[in-house]
Amino acid sequence: MPDLDNENPAQREDHGRKYAPNTVGREQFVDSVARMAGEVWDFHNRFKVGSGQFEGQSPTEIIANRTSILDEEFNELAQAISENEGDDSVADETADILFVAMGHAEAMGTPGIEGMDRVTNKSAAKTNDTHAIRPDTGKVLPKEGKPHKWQ
Repeated sequence: MPDLDNENPAQREDHGRKYAPNTVGREQFVDSVARMAGEVWDFHNRFKVGSGQFEGQSPTEIIANRTSILDEEFNELAQAISENEGDDSVADETADILFVAMGHAEAMGTPGIEGMDRVTNKSAAKTNDTHAIRPDTGKVLPKEGKPHKWQ
């Protein structure tokens, strides 16, 4: 991990990147994600692929059987990027990944929801005092511990 204490405080905050406020409002973003989550629920029930079909399977078994769906979406995103299909195509493929990932969480039932809650709470607890942005990847990482993530 870089020596964050000896960096210029302004550089430590933005790692040389120019900060710009979010380009969409919180309400617009949250509403869009909530709408998508509702459609995931409806889609699963419409096609009978929701969490109810997996009775007796562990969350790991459920996701192991669904990984090819998510793999396909990541491959389609990579193709959209590599073939310069344009911003709309990249945005659509990114949204497809989110839709399928939400579907994974719903398919697991309660364990999937609990996982979303744990990750949300973990992310909400991260602060500028405890975490920093890795300059080369843009990933938010703990300042202490997990030094392998800074290499």
